[in-house]
Amino acid sequence: MLQLNRHASAIVICVAGLVAAQDSQAYAGETLATFDFSVSRFLMNPATHTMYASVPSLNSVVAIDTQSLAILSTTFVGSNPTGMALSNDGSRLYVANSSSNFVGVMDTQSNQLVNSLAVSGSVRDVEVGRDGRLYVLTDSSLTQHDPETGASIGPNVSAHVYGGELAISPDKNTLYYADYGLSPASLYKYDVSGNTPQLLWESPHGGTSGSNGQDLAISHDGSFISYAAGAGQIGYSIAKYRTSDMQIEGSFNTGAYPREITFSPDDAVAYTVNTSGNVKMWDTQTFLSLGQFSIGGEASELAVDASGRYLFAALNGNYWNADGTGRLLVIDTGRLVAAVPEPSSVILLSMGLAAIAYGRRRGLVAG
Repeated sequence: MLQLNRHASAIVICVAGLVAAQDSQAYAGETLATFDFSVSRFLMNPATHTMYASVPSLNSVVAIDTQSLAILSTTFVGSNPTGMALSNDGSRLYVANSSSNFVGVMDTQSNQLVNSLAVSGSVRDVEVGRDGRLYVLTDSSLTQHDPETGASIGPNVSAHVYGGELAISPDKNTLYYADYGLSPASLYKYDVSGNTPQLLWESPHGGTSGSNGQDLAISHDGSFISYAAGAGQIGYSIAKYRTSDMQIEGSFNTGAYPREITFSPDDAVAYTVNTSGNVKMWDTQTFLSLGQFSIGGEASELAVDASGRYLFAALNGNYWNADGTGRLLVIDTGRLVAAVPEPSSVILLSMGLAAIAYGRRRGLVAG
């Protein structure tokens, strides 16, 4: 297992080939890498095999290669970063800095901070709309901003805002907002296909929204969404809402007190956390348990990489370190949704295809 120090990111890159990511003997539930820092939020960029982690103690975003499990960069982005979102072309990473009124803008090629956008209020989360506009959640409002200047470009989104988290559909036409810490908890759904967001649905409906919201996760195909609430929904469980009409299709019966949920890249498996300190796995169609594994503490954030093999779990607070920085664990899920080729393999394949095409044009290779 690779043990990493938060001050040693430069060294980590040099030893990438030693990480257990290529260990064929790894097993489901095994910790493959450990990083000594707290994480507020994760964001996966499947195009570059990069998991971004916002690290408040460093005022930075840490980029981790999900093939080697090595740190690629540690980039200062602003004060106490939390939520993140990628631009539609993947060239920019927008970062909500919760102890300031700035959204940090990071270039994803150079991993350098290139801009800071001033908005009104302490920034909690950010999402990117279909035309590139930013939806910015502050401590008191949900607003729309120009991604280059930060200027307001539309009316505020109507909601009773109290912290929380945003999620957006894959086609960028539907925005979701869930508050944190309120009773009852509230989940909102908006049509954001135009300049003026339209409220489509709001909970609580029938007392099923629970209270003390903790986490919001949308499926990769956008067909369902889940909102973990500490008091649970329909008992100590996390409901699966069908996004087409926001009807509850079933629930993952985690037990007390539901805290976190994330989905595998094929949306077949849900990973959840409650106060047991275990990660529990669920079939998203049948809602049956697929087992669990212990991670030695209660994770406050979860994410799965694009291959489906690696579960990133943030253990924050005083679980591990005397200074309260916590740890990030990378755990083998025991699944592999998609084989991800090494960059060198992609290059060789491209070169081979180009050579064959050239040969066919010259009549050197049979068509």
